[in-house]
Amino acid sequence: SHKEKVMAFKMKTIPELLGFNAEHSERKSMVFEKDLPKGVWGMIDINGVIEINKNLNKKQKAEAVKHERMHLQQIKDGVLKFDSNNYYYKPNKSGPTKIIPNEKIDTRSRKLPWEASVEKAMRYHKRKKRKK
Repeated sequence: SHKEKVMAFKMKTIPELLGFNAEHSERKSMVFEKDLPKGVWGMIDINGVIEINKNLNKKQKAEAVKHERMHLQQIKDGVLKFDSNNYYYKPNKSGPTKIIPNEKIDTRSRKLPWEASVEKAMRYHKRKKRKK
């Protein structure tokens, strides 16, 4: 008698296959989980692609995505732009654009004006949520 060998395997989901986070991804803003440096929760590129630290817990991942989406809004509003050399920050529509060379700043600093504005908005949203 001829015995067939049966191999069992689990099909990967499309997000698993492509490496994106299905819970947080949107059509215009994909979220990928990556090995990021210690202390870095997330980052965004100029196209709106978000990378979050795969070692964060569920709540931290949601927080990181929310934070990076606020940067996405800054980009869409023309407040923030960046390339491999500079950050371009324009807090007021009528005001000048500040050009900040990458090598002059720590791009991970929470003290940068575009970070401070997102941090402030995150705190505001948290307070509003608590009052409900």
